[in-house]
Amino acid sequence: MIKRPILLFLVTFLLLTGCNERNQDNISFPVFNWNGHNYIVTNEPIPNDEIEEKIGEIKERTTDLPTKHEEGYRLDTGTNIYKIRGVEITNDIDSNMAIEIEGEYRVARIIVDIK
Repeated sequence: MIKRPILLFLVTFLLLTGCNERNQDNISFPVFNWNGHNYIVTNEPIPNDEIEEKIGEIKERTTDLPTKHEEGYRLDTGTNIYKIRGVEITNDIDSNMAIEIEGEYRVARIIVDIK
């Protein structure tokens, strides 16, 4: 007969591993999709005076990398997306935006496939 502490440990271990949220790419930073391109949210702060205008918001939260416009991974629905003053939003490696998390603006940089 299995002793009670060992059984309790096994049940707890199984419950904890079953509740573990995993992503196929193991990305720990928030990511959102804008016009077919994914942007990763950095810890890089951006001052309020560099925010030009709100251009969108997260419409849907996903547990995988986003594939649709305004879909976000690790971002709540309604999270605001902003254009940065003087920065054009393009499909190039230099493209970036700002996102508001907990009242602070952070830089989001495009994820580009390097070939």
